[in-house]
Amino acid sequence: MALTLAIDLGTTNLKVGLINELGEILFSQASAISTVSNEAGSAEHDPEALKNLIVALCKKVLKDEYKEQVEFIISSTYQFGLMMMDEHKRPLTGITLLTDIRSQLTFSDFVSLYADEDVYYKTGCPLISQYVLPRLFYFSRKKQELFKSVRYFADSKSFLFEWLTGEWVTDMSTAAATQFFNAHHYQWDEGLLSKLNLAAGQFPPAIDGTAYMAPLKKEIGEMLGLNKNVRVVLGVYDGAVLGIGLSGLAANVGIVNVGTTAMLRIPGNQPVFDKNENKRIQAYAIHKNHFLNGGALNNAALPLDWLKNNLFEINLEDQALLQLSKEPPLISLPYLTGERDSKTGPYASGVFFGVRRHHTRIDFVRSVLMGVAYSLRYLYEALNENDLYIKEIRMGGGGVNIQVWPQIFADILGVPVTLTAGKEMAQIGNAMLAFTAGGIYNDLHDASQNILKEGKRVEPDESSVNIHNEHYQFFKKLRENLGPLYQEHAALRY
Repeated sequence: MALTLAIDLGTTNLKVGLINELGEILFSQASAISTVSNEAGSAEHDPEALKNLIVALCKKVLKDEYKEQVEFIISSTYQFGLMMMDEHKRPLTGITLLTDIRSQLTFSDFVSLYADEDVYYKTGCPLISQYVLPRLFYFSRKKQELFKSVRYFADSKSFLFEWLTGEWVTDMSTAAATQFFNAHHYQWDEGLLSKLNLAAGQFPPAIDGTAYMAPLKKEIGEMLGLNKNVRVVLGVYDGAVLGIGLSGLAANVGIVNVGTTAMLRIPGNQPVFDKNENKRIQAYAIHKNHFLNGGALNNAALPLDWLKNNLFEINLEDQALLQLSKEPPLISLPYLTGERDSKTGPYASGVFFGVRRHHTRIDFVRSVLMGVAYSLRYLYEALNENDLYIKEIRMGGGGVNIQVWPQIFADILGVPVTLTAGKEMAQIGNAMLAFTAGGIYNDLHDASQNILKEGKRVEPDESSVNIHNEHYQFFKKLRENLGPLYQEHAALRY
């Protein structure tokens, strides 16, 4: 039976699994990844440290009796990564992460430079500071000597694939979150890059990660003890592969991932652009004529970690987190690292609104859990308003381990939430994609029929739904009214 070695490279954790054709995870290893911060606002991964960590975890899961059965290696990696390199493709920097906020410092000037371009319609990416294009602008203005010495640029996907195979390419789903990948022509947008005196040839070609494969480098295979016929599947970004693992990208099924960040997306055959001025929907190509339309949050479990690490101990298993008081609610806008819509997001920060003397730790934790869910409802409304309708939601990610959270999402969205029967669904999605690319399954639907098993279904509590409907309207008003104040506040720096 063929096996896949699946590498899931996230912003905070690395996971490696060995998976068979039935979707059974034979062995799995995980490790936290260190974030490098050499100056205020920076957040990067060290590429050499990543290589060493990947090799160490791969060796732990590759038991001798299974090595001969490994036919595929595949990776899922994070979006928003930027690594600058010299003329020999040697790294000059680390790989930036979503939490790198340096581009906020120059974002107003960036918006002015691109004022004559409809960046959103071209790329499906609203004008927010976390994308790669504003980061390139930041380096071109604030790190001019470094920027002048750069010849090539990579992301997390191209970095990993080049190391494993020697080929310098990236996949469309990773390219889609750069803000200079044209969603209509499936290529780098020369016009957007030219404003920074850059050219498409400085970036890896963006191709179909669901199908493209290349042989594993001989030296890597020997290091891991693998046979010479192992093929490396390019793969897609981590959110897309989780969607594959949850639903096989079935039509009309909403995909929710809740981890450090969160997303709500639905597959479709064309990009969808938000008619609202807030540009809440991002349209990310998986490959030609196949998109994940929807939105994402920078802040999901991240603000919970902040509470725990900086303020007080929290108990996420307390059922009191589901209780709703008759008093006016404590509202949280949990936006510690900004958000991704063009109106509120670029300058957003965290807010607790309505704090009273009687509020306790439970109230603050509850407000964050609900603030994330209200933010996801903001995206859910955007999909409905743009004629994208969800018949069911399938939820994955580490957030499902917080027992009260799926119920909170069901109550706030007003729709059932289905959890999967298995765990590590991104790893399962990677295996499904590899086995499909390798011809073991005809397509992802075939793979999902053979591998995926439906798990627990969480129904909305109608009494809570009605209360949340009212509270959400206030949350939405608060969020939108704070938009201009966020920008004014961000300017109060010395």
